[in-house]
Amino acid sequence: MKKLTTLINTEWLKIKGLGLVYLAIVLGMLIPLLAFLTNTFNPRFITEEELPLSVFESSITDSFKAFSIFFLLLYIVIAANRIAQVDHKNNGWQLMETQPISKLQLYLAKYVVLLLLSFLCIASYFTFSNIFSFLDYYIHPSTTKLLSFDTIWMLKMFIRLCIGVLGVAAVQLCISVAFPGFIWAFLVGILGLIVNTYSLVQRAAFPFCPYNSMYILSKTPNVRNLNYFITYSEYLSIFWAIVFFIIGYFWYRGKGFKSAFLRHKKQIVLSSVFIIVSAGIFFIIQQPKDYKSKGAGVVIKGTLYTDLKIDSVKIFSKDFHKQVGSAIVKNGSFLWETRQQIPFDQYSLEFGTKRIDFMMGSGDRFDFDIRCNPLKIQYFLISNRSAEQQYNTEEDGFGYEFSYAVEQQKYNDNPSEFYQLAQSDWNKNIKRLEHYTDAENNALSDEYKSYRKQLLAIQYLNEINNYRKMTSWDDPKFAAPKEFLNELNSKIKNPTVLLSKNDDYLQYRLDKMLTDRDRLSNPDSILFVKLNALPDNIDKDRLVSKHLIKTMELESDSTLRKQLFEREFRMLGDNDYKKLATSKYEQLTISQKGAAFVDLKFLDNKGKSHQLSQYRGKYVIIDLWATWCGPCKQIRPIFDMRSIKYQYYSNIQFISISLDQDKSKWLNYLKTKPSKVPQYWLADAQEFMNRYKIQTIPRFIIIDPDGKVFNMNSPFPDEDNFVEILDKLKKY
Repeated sequence: MKKLTTLINTEWLKIKGLGLVYLAIVLGMLIPLLAFLTNTFNPRFITEEELPLSVFESSITDSFKAFSIFFLLLYIVIAANRIAQVDHKNNGWQLMETQPISKLQLYLAKYVVLLLLSFLCIASYFTFSNIFSFLDYYIHPSTTKLLSFDTIWMLKMFIRLCIGVLGVAAVQLCISVAFPGFIWAFLVGILGLIVNTYSLVQRAAFPFCPYNSMYILSKTPNVRNLNYFITYSEYLSIFWAIVFFIIGYFWYRGKGFKSAFLRHKKQIVLSSVFIIVSAGIFFIIQQPKDYKSKGAGVVIKGTLYTDLKIDSVKIFSKDFHKQVGSAIVKNGSFLWETRQQIPFDQYSLEFGTKRIDFMMGSGDRFDFDIRCNPLKIQYFLISNRSAEQQYNTEEDGFGYEFSYAVEQQKYNDNPSEFYQLAQSDWNKNIKRLEHYTDAENNALSDEYKSYRKQLLAIQYLNEINNYRKMTSWDDPKFAAPKEFLNELNSKIKNPTVLLSKNDDYLQYRLDKMLTDRDRLSNPDSILFVKLNALPDNIDKDRLVSKHLIKTMELESDSTLRKQLFEREFRMLGDNDYKKLATSKYEQLTISQKGAAFVDLKFLDNKGKSHQLSQYRGKYVIIDLWATWCGPCKQIRPIFDMRSIKYQYYSNIQFISISLDQDKSKWLNYLKTKPSKVPQYWLADAQEFMNRYKIQTIPRFIIIDPDGKVFNMNSPFPDEDNFVEILDKLKKY
């Protein structure tokens, strides 16, 4: 050990004049410095609606990918080559071998020095990221910036990156020792950079490439999203480190490939065994980890970081928004567990006005780390279904090329090109779905993959139907290839429960019920007749409710809509679908033009009570907003400007209604940003929003002189349509 320490010190002395220490510091500092200078001379506008985040954590994670797969990798390539070239040029290898030291110690010393330099570069990145983020905190102060420093988190991130470089360092040192010339080893390293860049663009990992372990590591730049902070990419790195350290050492000891591995039969046998064992270990490491149920029932726990008053979280099924369970939030934490069988389905975790959608079934465990304010939400999730949650976020729909072709209608006159592109895109999607893993190499569950394959098939079938509608139903040249159609239809032959409830699938089923001749006459009425002929079951109820709701939404005449609802509603047998159709009908009825609008009661800034009915005889232009809504505050000056333009028309009245939960925030805002438009605060805002299914603001509503709906979703004040509507109203 003493000799090894002496050798390491000697190797360190040999590189002192190469500038590698300074280069490590500079490359580690470069991204944080550029980010700091950019923000100093061109500061990013941060609104109060942004989530409060630690400046230290955000500075590390924002540039983690760029640093790990480019700057750090580039440094390792340069450093390994320079370390090896010192002895290649001055015959240092032979000089050192005359000393009473082993070649293993000599090679290990070089590897340790390379690692120390790499760790120095990583330490530089972390240090300067923290320093510059600290300076930025005071140069550009903001209530959303926090100086909280999580030592454990920082340490985990640092250790991950240090382990991640073990493999790349071993590979590059091996290549640098094997090739005396600087250029060849450098080109191989640059090739590794190119592979990582290609992975970044294509979102595809190549675990058989040692350099790509850095890309795999960078896929999750925050350990809060990992079940274990040492995971798949680190295991790969350790594996490549051992393999290439052995190869590099024997290559160096034998002074050539042939003498190191192929000199005699024993060496050939040992080399063959080494290759077989290494291949076997690699095969085991890179095998995706199958989805595993974590026992019976379900456990959902988490932590909430928010200033909102949230006393409970609730779990709902996506179907009909039925409550599955609830948990009390105590000291920012919650826990819900059940031993009951939970069917695999789509669910949502809801608290206040926020929701997080996720897939869940019996045997699943979820640990949420949630940060939110009235406008935004960010969460990290640790779960045995982490791959599915990540897939839902990353992979949803067609590939870019096919999506662009569909959107731009590029091949409306070239069906062969259209179907060729569609089939190619389908094959890529299926292959990606089949082999998809998350950053920890967790695979998708079989039940989820079956559902997503069927959903993909439906999406392509629906797009083919749309293509035929835009081109021709009659001309056979626009028909899809039979082989492609058969493949898509075979996927949905036995629909999963999830698919059978999917809107795209239901629409596909409805489209298939119509013949070409039906489409040319009265397809909606014909479809209702055909639906009525189906046997009474849940499948029929899904199709009927889907078509009834769609038809009601397209019907602008309230009398005809009522007749349609009363006539076709009788076909529904399931109570849930009856409630769904009824709710939609009631929503359309109360929101349609001419429907009586609720006589809202609200308070002004002096606490005096008012009612909307006090403005009868006028068209009332209502601005729904809140102090936590950035877009609302941005458009308020334009709303005020429009009110001034129409202030002399006695039949037009502008008012602004705050939906803030906290009345004091509204009052404080009005003190700093007064307005000539009458300002009111609605105490029962949530009840009002639920009644009219208002999910987003800003929202502009126009009520007629009789207190009835004129336009429930008016254009924004900065749009020409807004002015056109009001110009027509002022004439009355």
